[in-house]
This record gives sequence, structure tokens and C-alpha cells, in this order.
Amino acid sequence: MNAQNTSSNYMTTGHAQASNYTTSPPAESESRIDKAYITSIRGILKFIALLFSFIAFVCLVSTRQCDGTHVFLATVTWLVIIMQVIIIIVFVFRLQTKFPGIDFEFLDFFATAHDALYLLIASSITINYCRISGQIAGGIMGLLAFLCLTGNAIAIFLARRDETMDDQQIESERSTDVDEMDTSEDNLQKPNIFNKYLPFNDSIKRQGYDFFEEIKENISRIIQLRELRPGFSHWSSKLQRFMSLYGLHFTKVDHIKLIHLYLSVLSIDDLDFSHVKTCFDMLYDLMRKTRLITRDDLVIDWRQLYKWAKIILHNHDEPYSLVSLSNDIDNSLIYCVRGCRPYFSATATQEILDEFRPYLCPFDSAFSDTMRIFELFLPVHLPPGLHDQGFKLWLTEFMDIWESVYSNPVWELNMINLFSLLAWCNIGHIDWEPWLPRIFTRVLKSFTLPVGKIQVSLQQYRYSMSSVTTWIVAMLGDGSTCLQYLQDLFTAIKSFYHPSNTGKFQQELINFLSKLSQAFVDRVHLERKANPIWYFIPPESYRLTEQNITDFVNCVKECAFIAIFTKAHLKEAAKACQYLSMLRPELIVPPIVEKLFSSIDSMSEPHRFTSIMTCLASVARQIVRQTPEFSQGQTYVLPLLMAVLPGIDSNDFKKTAVTFQFLNAILMLVTCVDCSSAVNTRNDLTEIEKEVCLSTGKFEDFISEFLNRTFQMIDTLSTEMSDAVMLTHEANSEDQEAGQELTSMISGIVQQCSDKIFHMIREKITNFLAASSFSPKISKLLNGLVRSIIKGRPEETLKYLLPQTCERIEKIINQSDSSVLTDHKGDTELTWCLTLFSELVRARGDTLLIYKPMILSVFHQCIHIIHKESYEAVANAAKNLLKSLSYVYPTEYRLTTENIEEPFTDFLPIRAWGQHVEFDKLQVKFHVPNEDEVDFACEFVETFIYPELELLNEKCSKMS
Repeated sequence: MNAQNTSSNYMTTGHAQASNYTTSPPAESESRIDKAYITSIRGILKFIALLFSFIAFVCLVSTRQCDGTHVFLATVTWLVIIMQVIIIIVFVFRLQTKFPGIDFEFLDFFATAHDALYLLIASSITINYCRISGQIAGGIMGLLAFLCLTGNAIAIFLARRDETMDDQQIESERSTDVDEMDTSEDNLQKPNIFNKYLPFNDSIKRQGYDFFEEIKENISRIIQLRELRPGFSHWSSKLQRFMSLYGLHFTKVDHIKLIHLYLSVLSIDDLDFSHVKTCFDMLYDLMRKTRLITRDDLVIDWRQLYKWAKIILHNHDEPYSLVSLSNDIDNSLIYCVRGCRPYFSATATQEILDEFRPYLCPFDSAFSDTMRIFELFLPVHLPPGLHDQGFKLWLTEFMDIWESVYSNPVWELNMINLFSLLAWCNIGHIDWEPWLPRIFTRVLKSFTLPVGKIQVSLQQYRYSMSSVTTWIVAMLGDGSTCLQYLQDLFTAIKSFYHPSNTGKFQQELINFLSKLSQAFVDRVHLERKANPIWYFIPPESYRLTEQNITDFVNCVKECAFIAIFTKAHLKEAAKACQYLSMLRPELIVPPIVEKLFSSIDSMSEPHRFTSIMTCLASVARQIVRQTPEFSQGQTYVLPLLMAVLPGIDSNDFKKTAVTFQFLNAILMLVTCVDCSSAVNTRNDLTEIEKEVCLSTGKFEDFISEFLNRTFQMIDTLSTEMSDAVMLTHEANSEDQEAGQELTSMISGIVQQCSDKIFHMIREKITNFLAASSFSPKISKLLNGLVRSIIKGRPEETLKYLLPQTCERIEKIINQSDSSVLTDHKGDTELTWCLTLFSELVRARGDTLLIYKPMILSVFHQCIHIIHKESYEAVANAAKNLLKSLSYVYPTEYRLTTENIEEPFTDFLPIRAWGQHVEFDKLQVKFHVPNEDEVDFACEFVETFIYPELELLNEKCSKMS
């Protein structure tokens, strides 16, 4: 059965309803021929034609000869019988399915029309020339057979015409649907917003529509035929891939039908565990965006999921290998339940409590399993009107149980997670004041901090910091004393953040700091969204105010500043500072900058520099961005850039890598343009903007000094060790990290700098490369320099580098009389030139066409070189060239599309520093291969790749 001929009804056992995805049938008033009716008529006519032909044959062979005409008619009728029987056999046994490329309908029409014509001619001749009654009867039977075959041919023609009209209508409807989808993107749930910026967006929409229709049809057919293996997993994975590529590129109706489909599959008894896991994963993917579907759109029966939770979480047969569960099926179940829980019915809370409350005995082993079920299944997303049927039925009881037990049982973690999610989803609807002292006491106890010289043993089951911090942040606001308790908590633990107080507890403390700041940022973001999530709408009086935000940052920042100097957990501490700077940059950025300036000349504590640099890199956007609340950060940019240059130290790769990381973070967010002339051309500048514009005159000095220090470091590294010295894995790793940062940093500069600055950068790098020699230690750094300027300005870079490089390669080969090509030791200068050549052909494809003869000449000369490193360089050049010519890739990574050159009357570059861009204002430019580039790539493959593959096949065949 073909998928196209199958009605797409999502229906399984356990679900009475069906989700119809088929197109509505045409109305009865439409003048459309029924295909089944035509097929029946064709069968009858063909059977009658065979009958008349057989009678005509019998009549003729039973009479004497008449000038041979009746023999002609007999032969024709016999051939007609044979041909028509063959056609019937073909269609009866459906042999056309074996040969999908043959149009059997057309062959049937042609054969039938051909037979009818011959019967007409033979019958007319026989009647005209023969006077024997039997022969005349045979001729008449032949004419009747002719009429039947003619009617059959007409029926075939009508059926083909109708089918063609159907295909055209389907294609028209599909095109109409795609056009409607183009004009009403709001009907889709959440399509991938980046697809519309691709150069082939129109075809992507049509492909997405066709892909989704194919998935629906095949999943529908699988469910209807109950053939889950192997099609169900296969097409579910196809749906996952569709959602990863196109997003939720379907309507809410389709979205809900897909959810019902997978829920209905879970209702099948004795369902294979692999299919169960597939349903869990698909339901999680479909329901991750909770805001897209409300409780009015969907209601899910919690018992359907609990049936599988009981089988999977409490399975006693798996340890004895009596049953085989899919890998990570328990995690898939947990994520699936979390996604489905917001849609449990209003009565689900009472039903769950009635089912499991009898097991609430802390001294019973079943208590832990019961609390785990409560954590997973109790609805906490109910609207305020249903709170009496929700958490109010159990919150006080559960808090009393938690307060009465101090032995740190495993089920306490389930309670903490449940309380945390409840508080987050019901901000402002629960009075936590009576429990605040005990909550913060338990939180302090969970850190297991030492008391004097007494080390407190770690708790066996430790609280989740994400749950604890989410709970605390949810209780803030509207005059709550929670912030005061939080201040008291930080006062108690502040000394333990000091770097000298090391221990396992320190990781928990810094995680607490980071997660707390992140949860606060999340709450501010969700409360101020233009389109809030349906279950996260706190009362207006309980929402965080500007003063609440300031008080929170002041409460946390002191511990955060101390924590950035811890060596083991620096990244988490920097993350905390990043979140705090998003809230109040004026309270976070200036103190950190002052700490950096004071640490630069510190000889006793050199590690402070790297710690503060890591922290500054995480708050780079808050430094460079101009906001009404904090515009002072831009005045720090040039002083900071100049101050950190001593961090480029060839003797300390870690320090250099951190310096590169900070410079990269800043230079990606600013335009390197001298805006000092704007002070004289614009009259709308503030005092801070004037100061920043004047400071940008130092950009050229900074970049020049930065390149000089980078070149000096590269020269030092190249002379430290010979090529024969084996590099350690750690050294290679540091070299690669520094090379990546250097590439990214210079790419950011050259793509967002003025023409004057780029000419200076290009000249300095070109001169340095001309005097450089190859060394394994510095190869990635040199490649990074070339790659960055090629990425930014390919035309000018190739003009000054590619011809010279090709000439050097040709000169080396000619001077050695081509012996260098067969020398296993190779030539260092040639290897370096080939490596440089491989980086240059990374340029945009259209810019390489000018140098096509030059590029092909290098490959002709070096394709058979036998030195290992040189041959690898040639191979990399071939790969990079084909990518540049044939790939589709973005060509610009600029901060702004505005003209950043003087004069600055229309646009001032410093005002774009660190600013985000709205999705609908993106202007992405892509390289799409043109005809000349494709021809170049094809010529290269035919000239160089195919012969090498043939040589490889020849060698393999000889070895075998």
C-alpha cells in the first residue's frame, strides 16, 4: 500500500478519537468521475471484448477458407485475446509495482486502441469479401469486440485525465498552502527564525512543508496498520530531525494532534520499551515550549504516565536480566513527566494524594518512592482559581513533615525540588514568612561548613543548588523579609569565600552564588517579558522593583568579588559577576576595573591578574555598551586595552591565553575606528561620549603595539626549540587555544575597523610573514594571522600575499631541479610556503577566480610531493579550495551594517558598541557559488582528485 493512498488518521487502541490529516473529499456536486466506477466499467468491457473475440475466432475457424480474409481476422482476434489476457494478468498480479518507471496505464491504452483498430479493419474486410454465414457472424463479433475495446480505451483516457487533474489540484493546493504559510507565519507554533535568512529560504519552506506532510502520512499509516517496528522509531527520528532543522514549523492543531498521537501509543498494552522511550523523548521535545500550549488546549491523564513510571522506576526484574530496559529510559520518563505535568487535570492533585497518602510514613521504606512520585506528578502550575484543588491540599502537611526530620534522608531532596518548583510557579500566591527561619537554617546546614577546627562531615544527600536558589529567589519581593535572611546568610558565610579557606564546601558556596544570581536574572526577565508565560504571571504588587534589584546586587556583590580569586572555581565566580553586571553594571564594573589596574603592577600576587582578566572577559558587554543607566563603561575600553598588553607573554601561555580571551571579548563588540573628529562635526554628544570619541584615537597605537608584541612572542617561540623536538600534548593544547583566540581577535578587528587601520594591519602582517620561517610550535599562530585577514578583507589580502607565495614556491622548486619533491626530508621553506598557500585559498570563492592559473600551477607542481608535512599542506589546500568554491557560507560578521568611515554625521560607531540586533533587522550576506566557481571546482576535481583516486584504486587492487 502506498503512503499516498492511505488516509492519514492518527488512531490507536486506547483512543477512540482520530486526528484526521487528510484533505476533505470533493463535494458531491462537483463533476468528477469516480475512479472505482471507471475501473469497474473497464473490467466489464474488457471481459465482453474477450468473449466476442473468442466467438469470432470460433466462427471463423469452423468455416472453409474465403480468399484468406477470414484467416486474417482469425489471426487478429487470437492476437487480441492473447494481448488483452496479458494485460489482465499484469494488473491482477500488480506487476507494475515491480517496475515503477513504466507507465502501464499508458501501455494498456495504446494496446487496447491498437487492438480495436486492427479488429475494425479485419472485420470490415471479412464482411465485405466473405459470404459464408459463419464468416459474416465472425466479422460481426469482431465489430462488437471493436466497440467494446474502443469503449475500454475511452475509459482509460478519462481515468488518466482525471488522475492528471487530481495531481494538478493537489499540487495547486500544496502551493496554495505554502503561499498561505508564507503570508501567515503567526499560525506556526515556533519555526526556526534563522531559516528565513538563508539564501534559499523559499525552497526551505516548501521542503519543510513536504517533509512534515510525508512524516504525518507515514506515521499515520504505521499507526493504522499497527506496524510499529521498525517504522515508528524511524519516522519519529525523522520528526525529531525535522524539529531540529525547522523548529516547531506546524500549527497548534498539528502540535496537539502529535502530542495525542504519542500519548495514545503509550496506552498500548505490552508496548516495547524502545517504543516507550521514543514516545517519552518525542513528548518532551514537543512540550518543551510550555508557553505555546495552555491548559485550555490540552489535558493529560496523569495515570497514563504513572503506569509506565511504576514499571520503569520500580522494576525489580532488570537486576536479574529478566527484562531489558532501554538506556536512560528513566531520565526520558522524568523529562517527559515534567513536560506533561502542567497539563494534568484540576482533580489530579486530589487523585494523587488519595492514591499515595497512605504511604506517608517516614519510617517506611516506601516513603522515599512515594515522595519521588509526588515530586514528579503533583501539579504545581495550576492557575490561582484552582489553588484550592492544588498545593493548598498538601503544602502545610509536607512542610511539617520536612521540619520534623533532621536525619538528611534521601526523600528530603525530592521535597526541596518540589517546594522550589512550587514557589517558582506561584510567586506571590504563597505566604512563606512563617517558614523562612527554618528554610535558611536548613540551607546553612546543607553547606556543612567547618566550625573552628572541627570539620563537619559532608551530608550523604546534598541539596541541589539550583533548587535552593530558585526557591529563595521566588520568595523575594513585596516587603518580604527573605532578602534580610539572605543578607544574614551571606554575613555568616562570607569568610568562607576567601581563597585561603579551601575545602569541599567552597564549591557548593560558589555554586550557590552563581545559581542565585542566575535565578534572579531569570525572574527579572520572565516578569518583564512582553508576552509572559501563561503559568508565570506574578501579582503586580509582588513583582521585583528597581530597588529590589539594587538591594539584591548589593547583598551578593561582596562575596562575588572575593570569590573571583579562588583558583579552583574561577569560572563559576566570573559567571556570578556576569549575571550581577546584567542587573546593575554601575555597581559591578567599576570595582572590578579598579582591581585590575591595581593588580597589573603587583609582583607579590601575579595570579590576581589572570583571575580579574577572566572576570572582566565575562562582563565585556556591560563595559562597552552604552545605556542610560551606565555609559561610563566605554571610557574604560581604551585604557583597559592598553593596560593588558603586558599580559602577552611567551613565558606564560596561560596568562597569554587569558589576555587574548579578554581582548577577543572586547574587540568583538567594538568598532576599531578613530571617532575623534566627531567631536567637531556633531553637536549632540554628551561629555562621556566626547571623552570616548577622543580616546578612540588610540586605536591605531593599540593595534600596532598589540601586533608588535604578538610578533615578538611568535619569534621567541620559533627559536625556543628546533623542529626535531617533540611537543607535549599540553604544549599543543595551549598553542591551539592561543591560536584560536588570536584568529578570532584579529578577525573581529579587521572586519570592524576603518580602511586606514586595516591597511596598517595588512602591511605589518604581510611584512612579518615574508620574513618568517616554519616551525611546528608557531604554525597555528601564523595560520591564525593569515586566516583572520583573509576572512575580513579577502580581495586586498590575496593581492598582496598570493602571487608572492606562489612565486616563492615555484622558485624553490626550480632552484632544486625538482629534487625537493622526491626528498623525504623536505624543505622547511617550501613546507612553510605550502602551509601559507593552504590558508590563502580559504578566501571567498569569487576572489580566487582571478588567481585560477596561479593556483592550478602550484597544484601541478606539488601534487606528488612525498614529504609528509608538505603533502599534508597540499591536501589541506585542496580541501580549503573546494570548500571556498562550492560551499554556501556567511561572508560578514560585522557588528553593524552602517558605514563606519568618516564623516560621522549620520552614524556614530561608538553608539553601536555592544548593542544587540533585533532578529527582524538582521542582514546576513552569504557566499553562494556562481557558475564560474562551480566550473573551477569541477575542473580541479577532474584534473587532480580523480587521477589520485584511480592511483589509489590501482595500488589497492595490486595489494589485494
